[in-house]
Amino acid sequence: MNLFDFTEIPADGERWVRFAQDFLQLFGFHIETPTYRDAENMFDFCAVEQVSGKFNSHPFRWLVSGRHKAATRIAVKESDETNILERLLRSRADGFIGFYSTTASPALGFYLTELKNRLLIKDYRILDAKFLEMYLATPGFARISFRYFPNYAQTHQVLHLVEDNYLPILCEHCRKDLLKTLFTENQAGVIVQLRRRKKTQTETEVIANIYAACKGDCDAELQARYCNEKKLNAVGWTNISDLVDSSAFLDRTLSLLRKIGTAELTYTASALAKELYLLKAIAQYTLRESTAKTAPSAQKIMF
Repeated sequence: MNLFDFTEIPADGERWVRFAQDFLQLFGFHIETPTYRDAENMFDFCAVEQVSGKFNSHPFRWLVSGRHKAATRIAVKESDETNILERLLRSRADGFIGFYSTTASPALGFYLTELKNRLLIKDYRILDAKFLEMYLATPGFARISFRYFPNYAQTHQVLHLVEDNYLPILCEHCRKDLLKTLFTENQAGVIVQLRRRKKTQTETEVIANIYAACKGDCDAELQARYCNEKKLNAVGWTNISDLVDSSAFLDRTLSLLRKIGTAELTYTASALAKELYLLKAIAQYTLRESTAKTAPSAQKIMF
């Protein structure tokens, strides 16, 4: 069963093309209208990328053909893509992209391969349902996933980018991404603070380090490494699955602001840097993504 139901997008074609344009813009393509359209291929458009070399860069123009057949589940056939070479020539395009809600038939794939092998087109790509799903469920694509697939948005939590790139929370022992694990496992990871052992009761608590770990063996290995060798005590275990709750996330953030630098608690510079990184990483799950209306300066193109 597919994660995304492409029939949520109407079959008339116009909204499918807008979806294709939004999707490709997230890869850094500049969207253009081709110089020519006929009635049969009225939903063609051009997507331009900048190809860089060691000494020069140049634009590569793709002719994008949007074919939306999710309602019938039929592959796009060679007969559905008529006059590809003529369309490429009139649009001054270098290559061809099939943006399909199903897939391409073997015959169409063979035909495009032949065009490339005979140097009649420079390149081609088929972005089918499987390819689209792989990206729609990744950080950075949440906005268009929610816009075009409202039923998906009601039943799934997604990760939003808060910086240019995704921020993982890796188990310090096995390197498993504990943030993405939230979608498949409950309470699989913990965040642990490591406090310096106090010499007196009145001494200020100092958080010397922080680590994230899988529950069980990974956590035990890290405790043994830090507590036995560096005279630290492990304190403040927090389930990552609990911390992504908005109220718990806010409580942890406010607690940090309230206590940091007081006689009650302080952090080493390295531990504070880890704490701030973890808060930003968790925000990808907890906070909603900014929109152009609320934060126009924050909008960035993902390449």
